[in-house]
Amino acid sequence: MSWRWKLAVLIVLFLGFSTLIFMGHETTTQAPAIPDKVTDKTGNLLFTGQDILAGQAVFQKYGLMDVGSIFGHGAYNGPDFSADYLHREATISLNNLSNYKYHLDFANLDKFKQVEIKEKLTTEFKQNNYNPVSKTLPFTNNQVLAYQQLLNHYDTEFTGAQKLPLPLNYIGDAKERIQLTRFFAWAAWVCSTNRPGKTYTYTNNWPSEELVGNKPHWPIFFWTAMSLIMLVGGIGLTQFLMQSSPGLGWMPDSSTSKIDDNVKDFKPYPSQKALYPYFVVTILLFLFQVTFGVVTAHYIVEASGFYGFDIRNFLPYSITRSWHLQLSIFWIATAWLAGGMFIAPLLSKHEPKYQNILVNILFVAIVIVAVGSITGEWLGIKNYLGNLWFWFGHQGWEYLELGRIWQILLTVGMVIWAVIIFRSIKPLLIGEDHGSLPYMLLYGVFAIPLFYSFGLMYNPSTNFAIADFWRWWVVHLWVEGIFELYTTIVVAYFFCSLKMVSQKSALTVIYVDIILYLGSGIVGIGHHYYWTAQPAINMALGSMISALEVVPLTLLTVEAWKFIELAKVNGSIKNFSHYWAMMFLIAVGVWNFVGAGIFGFLINTPIVSYYEHATYLTSNHGHAALMGVYGMLAIAAILFSVRYLIKEEAWNNKLIGISFWSLNIGLLLMLLLNIFPAGLDQMFASFTQGFWYARSYEFTHSPLFQTFTWLRVIGDVTFIIGGVLPLVYVILAGIFNLRPSIPINRSEKELCIK
Repeated sequence: MSWRWKLAVLIVLFLGFSTLIFMGHETTTQAPAIPDKVTDKTGNLLFTGQDILAGQAVFQKYGLMDVGSIFGHGAYNGPDFSADYLHREATISLNNLSNYKYHLDFANLDKFKQVEIKEKLTTEFKQNNYNPVSKTLPFTNNQVLAYQQLLNHYDTEFTGAQKLPLPLNYIGDAKERIQLTRFFAWAAWVCSTNRPGKTYTYTNNWPSEELVGNKPHWPIFFWTAMSLIMLVGGIGLTQFLMQSSPGLGWMPDSSTSKIDDNVKDFKPYPSQKALYPYFVVTILLFLFQVTFGVVTAHYIVEASGFYGFDIRNFLPYSITRSWHLQLSIFWIATAWLAGGMFIAPLLSKHEPKYQNILVNILFVAIVIVAVGSITGEWLGIKNYLGNLWFWFGHQGWEYLELGRIWQILLTVGMVIWAVIIFRSIKPLLIGEDHGSLPYMLLYGVFAIPLFYSFGLMYNPSTNFAIADFWRWWVVHLWVEGIFELYTTIVVAYFFCSLKMVSQKSALTVIYVDIILYLGSGIVGIGHHYYWTAQPAINMALGSMISALEVVPLTLLTVEAWKFIELAKVNGSIKNFSHYWAMMFLIAVGVWNFVGAGIFGFLINTPIVSYYEHATYLTSNHGHAALMGVYGMLAIAAILFSVRYLIKEEAWNNKLIGISFWSLNIGLLLMLLLNIFPAGLDQMFASFTQGFWYARSYEFTHSPLFQTFTWLRVIGDVTFIIGGVLPLVYVILAGIFNLRPSIPINRSEKELCIK
């Protein structure tokens, strides 16, 4: 490739990560203080900073981020505890002020007096009384009164379990319940108190809470307008460049008119055949993941269990949702990793010595991590692990629930995986330019364990805002950036090997992908930082650059349809052996535009995000993007690989076709019948009555919201019965119909496809 392409990539990476490091510096230096002491106005100690951190640890230990949320990050079947505490605190304070002055409860005052009392409370709560010299935070009399009353409320909440989908006495230690309430009190202070020298709170005036004057401030509107300008300008500029340079997309290999459709006579290497257990485990993890998703969704209509059976003691909501999320990461990542190990020797025509042994060792390690982590999560929230909960139990962060030991082992496993890939493609690197296809594959492979390791940058005593900054490096940057880049490289290289596209075209697509996806995605991570007690500059940068993430998604949708032309055999794509894998790739392009593009941008502008954050609209984007894009991509990787491993006569195109349409239709029905309309309803409630109400038990158990939840059954049944089960059957039946592998002592030429 031209040096200009390489320079462009280097500039994008340098500017992106320099900006992200700056955002991290600002987050660390401007994070809301955790005071050494919290006192009343006379100096009497209420609790300490260690109590706040201990309460944060309780929140994490019992998986409460998979029940409710803090600063809007977490689950949606419980309250957002920061907003819930703030609203209750404000209500108690307003009554105290109105009774003191007018001897009446706040609700019994006339409108003019209510405005007077609210303004007084707003002024009181917005005043930042933290002393950075003594590291002391004096609570006002109203905050002290509310804290004392809310100790009893949350003590009952986590023992009586009347409104939460948790068993009785879920947190059995009274001291832990007190510490948890202290953490909630700190989080509410962060949401209601202005940053030093600013006219808005640490959380940019989120959540919407009119009782304490929390409403959007002017930068929210300004950066919303700027993000729209960036979107329109980005699409226009990119379309101009694409039209003026038509060779930038997928282009057929002009040196041949025939695709190398080589499945029929293919014989796998021993290491490739050794990968089949990976695909079996992957598809079973997929089945378990959607099963726990059904149980998790049912908790919304029946908080006490599952169709009359009280399963909360064995499978509380915190664990079913944890497993639903954790298994989604496991099965998708395993499919991509296994697909990479399968395709690498396909590209190099090279089987290193003892490669199949390494593949088997890695398989055992992955199974140990998967079983160990999900077992540890259950043991952790049941409080069976004591002080080892963080290391072996539930780490407490959404999407990164697995204990730290399992996280470290998984990182090591990815390094081993990268070494396996390197051993396979090593012959391809000889004599090649460092910007060539083989080297791009190598860079993408080693970037995966590197960026996953950033999830190790925090511990239970890390300030919540700082820890959440690093968490999104994994959830957003690792998944949406690095893994997407890796899969693009693998697909491009694979298409090139099948003579579907030219090598120049494949390499061009990779460079364009890096420039557009990482150019917008690295700093675009900031759209997760709007309301999590990070400085306003992160919202400014995140909103503008994340708007550009839609640009490559629109192009990808157009490019996806080119697959139909690229994969034609004898005039039709249906004659291509990888027809259904290609259909899943086309689905990826569509869902990328719908799920990540439309639904993603819908919630990314700051003013919309202010009211919809942590509602079902966020979940709507999550389901459409995670399953629609990364799930479908994982299935494509599985089908590409197993198509080569299962005997020709045993391959079942009909069942896979049923699976394809059922998965896509089922997912669409889930969104249209439940998650999307429920999210709109919830956002409207957040706008009109406050975010605390939109996440309250009363709202989520209202007739309309419950109706939306029951309608989801139609999509769930279609997705599981018609989509998942046929796929499971095909993969399991393939165990008995595998092709024989080529003996290891065959010559290199014979090892190639005949």
